[in-house]
Amino acid sequence: MQIDHAEILPERPTQANTAVGSAGMQPDDSLTAITYCPVGVVRSPFTRLEGMPLQSVAADQIRARVEIRTELQPGLRDLDGFSHLHLITHLHRAAPGALRVVPFLDETVRGIFATRSPRHPNPIGLSIVRLVEVTGSTLEISGVDLLDGTPVLDIKPYVPRFDCVSAERTGWLENAAERVHHVKADRRFADPPDTAEET
Repeated sequence: MQIDHAEILPERPTQANTAVGSAGMQPDDSLTAITYCPVGVVRSPFTRLEGMPLQSVAADQIRARVEIRTELQPGLRDLDGFSHLHLITHLHRAAPGALRVVPFLDETVRGIFATRSPRHPNPIGLSIVRLVEVTGSTLEISGVDLLDGTPVLDIKPYVPRFDCVSAERTGWLENAAERVHHVKADRRFADPPDTAEET
């Protein structure tokens, strides 16, 4: 599988167009632009943001696949020994946003870093998905909360002993998280957004 860098990733960011700058922050000398080449791309049934599940936990029956670049196929060796994976993705359809947003599961303005909104200064997605099968350079997966065409930056095995911890506090999501199976995405974080719910 060939991946066109220009098709998936924007040109190397400059101070004027970095995600950091778009959120109203000016990079200092210690911050530099970082460019990644995707390892693959998600092929999912979701082509629009509206109606999508908010988290992978609310999409356990949704099947999709990840098409890995063919030259990276040797790196998939032994991956089929794991039932679940972390997908680290670039949320290519998320618009850069303000540092305060109204998240999907709430009606209160929250700081962006206290939300799971896709509109963080760097639109990086983190999904835990079930690995169904590895066929050549294709991963069959389920539990997908990603749009079709989402670039995959990295894949890591999910290991409960490493990744599952008991959290004492979950902030404003303590009660709101229960609604994740019922609330679907709208276009408030899309590019361009349909609503002006940021402040």
